[in-house]
Amino acid sequence: MDRKKIENSVRNCFSWLENHMFTFGRGAWGIYERIRTDINMRVGYSRPDTATEFLRAARLFKTKLKDDAYDDVYENLVKWLAFAQNTKERDGNETFPFYLADGCKDYKVMQMLFQNDNGKIILNLALLYLETEDDRLLSMAEKSASFWLSIQRENGTFYDPCLNIGEPDAAGPCFVLWPMVAMFALYKATGNKKYLHSGEKAFSHLKKITVDGRLRTSYEICKAEAWRPVSSEQYIALLCYAISYRLLGDERFLTEICKLLPYCNALIDQTTGAIKNSIKRDDTLSLNDDPDLCDLVYTQGFALNAFAELYFACKDEVFLRRAQNMAEFLADIQCKNDLPCVNGGWRGSYNLKTNRYDGRCNQRNALDEGGVYSVYSGWCALPIVFGMLKLL
Repeated sequence: MDRKKIENSVRNCFSWLENHMFTFGRGAWGIYERIRTDINMRVGYSRPDTATEFLRAARLFKTKLKDDAYDDVYENLVKWLAFAQNTKERDGNETFPFYLADGCKDYKVMQMLFQNDNGKIILNLALLYLETEDDRLLSMAEKSASFWLSIQRENGTFYDPCLNIGEPDAAGPCFVLWPMVAMFALYKATGNKKYLHSGEKAFSHLKKITVDGRLRTSYEICKAEAWRPVSSEQYIALLCYAISYRLLGDERFLTEICKLLPYCNALIDQTTGAIKNSIKRDDTLSLNDDPDLCDLVYTQGFALNAFAELYFACKDEVFLRRAQNMAEFLADIQCKNDLPCVNGGWRGSYNLKTNRYDGRCNQRNALDEGGVYSVYSGWCALPIVFGMLKLL
């Protein structure tokens, strides 16, 4: 792996975030979600999950590159997260909203509460606490987790009508995987078995929807997440199971990983190392099903981190080579001679046949969730650079 190329890619991405995605006051009001180039818009959503992704990447940026350039942004975002977190007195719970418009509660707050976003927030805060022993992080994570514990059902899923989303969506793997591993991380951080029991219930549900060597997709189960390719939930599962194994040392997670690996391996493009959206076109699994495309928003960054975590857990050089190959590919396709507001990021969908960004993700919601015209900070750029930093 060309370490200099990977480091340059990381620094270019952080520069893009600093120049275009931080809110006023170097992240004092969060980090913006994405840019949509088709309508010349920086989407004004400051998302808590994106903020926690930055915290983890910034900490690794400092420790790996010996560079404290983003220490102030880190502190600003910790304070903003405490501000953004719901309160029982006003909101009835202490979890995190989907977003705050321009980072401020005086403007629109999205009333939907998502299990995957909040699971990722809790996980990132808990893992950072394990590294830093910063009680501010653990306090926020536990307050949020108390809400999700209160609405977990006996079948392991997390649902209550107050979420303002469809009940069937709760059964989709991406809505269970993130809360599961978040609860395991809190158990590791606190020793409180209520978190372990919650994670175990979620794990039981996931095992029930594992069929024919893969997890059933959210679209397959309930027509949710139509824009998410089948590759996404499979690789998120590898990542969450690998983290769970590293946290708990329970070989049942390795068993589930071994079940999924053949299907996941079949999605790897042999030329580039990228993860294809699908093996073949099958609109029963996802509407984002073109096997020539690879998804940057919901798949590549999580796959990169999954391979890195599997290497750390198993010490198998195969996983290290896969992670390194992915990192090189992602550095090569990083936006460089694009729009000034895009350079340093990654557009949402890349065509492996034509070797250019391509594809749309407008399926069933008209929001363009990914695709060639969306350039995300969270979910896409930050997981990618976080995975790259792990390899340095």
